[in-house]
Amino acid sequence: MNVVAIIPARGGSKGIPKKNIKELAGKPLVAYTIEQALASRHITRVVVNSDDVKIRDVAERYGAESMDRIEEFHHDNSTQEVDRLLYWIVEQLESEAEKIDIVVLLYPTAPLRDIESIDKAITMVVEEGYDSVLSLYEDTTYLWRLNSDDTASATNYDPKTRGPRQKEYWNQWAENKAIYVMTRDLLMSQKCRLGGKIGHVEMSRLRSIDIDRPEDFELCEQLIKAWIK
Repeated sequence: MNVVAIIPARGGSKGIPKKNIKELAGKPLVAYTIEQALASRHITRVVVNSDDVKIRDVAERYGAESMDRIEEFHHDNSTQEVDRLLYWIVEQLESEAEKIDIVVLLYPTAPLRDIESIDKAITMVVEEGYDSVLSLYEDTTYLWRLNSDDTASATNYDPKTRGPRQKEYWNQWAENKAIYVMTRDLLMSQKCRLGGKIGHVEMSRLRSIDIDRPEDFELCEQLIKAWIK
């Protein structure tokens, strides 16, 4: 099957300047995701889409194809921005080559994802009847919201019945933005990465870090250095 991994990597970043090509334990951040995609048993094509020529140069240096994007997708400030970008990328790729069967979305901000989880998610779509699959981690956090009157309210538990943490019954999972796999037909018909019969692959909290702030970057770097040792 024609399984295409798409890695969207904008040049602009408010929290960490030039985040996608910032050196993380000796390599540009985006390089980790490229190497994971290339190591997959199922992915047949790896495309980095970016508005930044330096990111595209790095992508090619690490073995991926690079692709520019139109002005409409230079910003990340609208509803379903990435889903609309995926739709446009698939249209462009199919205008130049054969039809795509499976789309794999991999954000470069999740450098600690494991290759086995990527392949498991693809297998679930190809062989097990799922239309889309995403990666999750179990979240046992007691969640609160801040109200307009400056008070706080619990949202997922009752403080009056709080028990020992290990005895709580949790069915709460967080989207970690590491892996999304979908059929091409689902994406093009619904213009959304998730739909139909949705499956999941579970990842650990350590591998679920999504780099958004400087402290995320620092934590990832320390973990990578520790694992290499």
